Amino acid sequence: MVKKKFLILYLFWFALSLQAQIIHSNSSGNKRSDLEKIINQHDRQNTDTIFIKNFLQPLKDRSTASDVIIYNVLLGNSYAKTFDRLNPKSDFHFKKSIRNAKTLKSKPLEVWAALSYAEYLYNFRQMTDALPVFMSVIDMIEQNDPKQLLFPGHSFTKIGFYLDTIGDHPEAIKNLHKALKYSEPNTAEYAAILDNLGLNYLKTGNLEEAEKHISQASSLSQSIGDQIRYAKTLGNLAQIYEKNKDYEKAIKLALEDIRISEQNKDVQNTMYAYTLLTRLYSANMQIDEAKKSIEKADLIAKSKPYFKINELAILKLKLNILQLEGTQVDELGIRRRIEILEDSLNKSDGALPLNQSRWMVQKRKLQKDIDLTNKKLSHESLLKNIIFSVSGLLIIALVLISYAAKRREQKKQVEIDEKIVAYESAKLNNEKKLLDAHRTLDTHIEFFKEKNIQIQKLYGEIENIKGSTSSANQNNRVKLDDLLKSHLMTEENWRNFKNQFQREHAQFYGNVLQNFPEITDSNLRIILLQKLGFTNSEIAGLLGITIEAVKKSKQRLKRKLGEKHELLFQMIAAEK
Repeated sequence: MVKKKFLILYLFWFALSLQAQIIHSNSSGNKRSDLEKIINQHDRQNTDTIFIKNFLQPLKDRSTASDVIIYNVLLGNSYAKTFDRLNPKSDFHFKKSIRNAKTLKSKPLEVWAALSYAEYLYNFRQMTDALPVFMSVIDMIEQNDPKQLLFPGHSFTKIGFYLDTIGDHPEAIKNLHKALKYSEPNTAEYAAILDNLGLNYLKTGNLEEAEKHISQASSLSQSIGDQIRYAKTLGNLAQIYEKNKDYEKAIKLALEDIRISEQNKDVQNTMYAYTLLTRLYSANMQIDEAKKSIEKADLIAKSKPYFKINELAILKLKLNILQLEGTQVDELGIRRRIEILEDSLNKSDGALPLNQSRWMVQKRKLQKDIDLTNKKLSHESLLKNIIFSVSGLLIIALVLISYAAKRREQKKQVEIDEKIVAYESAKLNNEKKLLDAHRTLDTHIEFFKEKNIQIQKLYGEIENIKGSTSSANQNNRVKLDDLLKSHLMTEENWRNFKNQFQREHAQFYGNVLQNFPEITDSNLRIILLQKLGFTNSEIAGLLGITIEAVKKSKQRLKRKLGEKHELLFQMIAAEK
């Protein structure tokens, strides 16, 4: 009898729990509050796809147009969280939801579906692909009352985050302020918006507003028990102290950020915090601590494919640490990895895609301004008055522009004349240092390194005036070209350098000539410079050839030497 009662109670409990694990969709309308209520039920569920499908089944069963749209978006989000990467199933469900919302002609659902898809692309660092989706969302929002949107605060927040990422900080600030207007105070979302507002003010150089908003976010997140956001605010406050060069306070805040982030198992923020800590330790010349923290950041960055841009920043910090230490250990390997990452990121998440996205946003804003102007010019009577006014303004503007251009040209000419004098002076000083010093191999290396710095600067100056057709800039180009040629390795430089190399590395030099008689004089120049740690870029600069030419020369030598090339490589790689 007792067993029977227990069985009945168990079955009753099981039925209740099963009922609790399905989404409730009792509303038959498309009111914003009803739709938000349905969607919010999903936010509290786990990411197991079988569980999610069962949970969302009532939406599918009802088959109303709005329910099907919500079903596809929530399922797309679930697949994204489960796979933790871009995946065809998420793509399919997001795109289907957007098509269905357009067919239904429901702007609130269309905006929500499109923004969910844009957020998915953004989260997995597909910035270029995300751009047109975000732009379409912005256009739709501008044409509709935000109060009619689903989750307007969240919508403006995500748009602000994206604009921040592509570097359009003024527009990001505008959208984040709108997000505050439509978000509930004293919530985790409100704290996140305040925090990101502060970060954008920081990036625009407004430290006062930055500290104000981040401090507000810090107090709020601590009071509501949002530990992760509180940790992030500490890291962001540390960046303000970093700007003010108060590294001790910044380090203390960053360490607390790491402690809380690790305690709450937030790997992404832990990685950000260790990266920041490395930067602070490096600036404070605490090199050993910087090396330890960068390794921890690197370990996390390599754990996810969408952390590539963070890995790139970490590798550049490693190079900076090597420079601070004055060592070249592992430098070649780090630089090779940087090249690979930059090439890969240029397709999705690097500087080029982000710049392209920012340019497209600016182009869109300009086009909107043009369209607005064209509408204003639609009335013929008004158009005539504007033509006269604009003509007069254009004449004045042309005069002012011409005058300003001449002033700028004069100023630029003075600046470039001063730079040429400075470059000539630097060249003479460098040559004098070599003459005055004991002619050791180290002084030659220092001499060549300084030359390389000057060569790169001259290339930059020449590139700046490359497209100019003015006679002044043509003359400047000739002067800079002559100065550049004078920096290249002369025969005298080569003889002196080679003689000193023979004296200090006699065994290596003799072995090269004895074991590889087929090596030419031009091969020997590259080999000796490479032996002393000069990069392809530095060698190219000194010899007046391209980096590609250096690489091809090495490849030809490898083919010429055949199996002996490995011996040469070992000799070069041996302790310098």
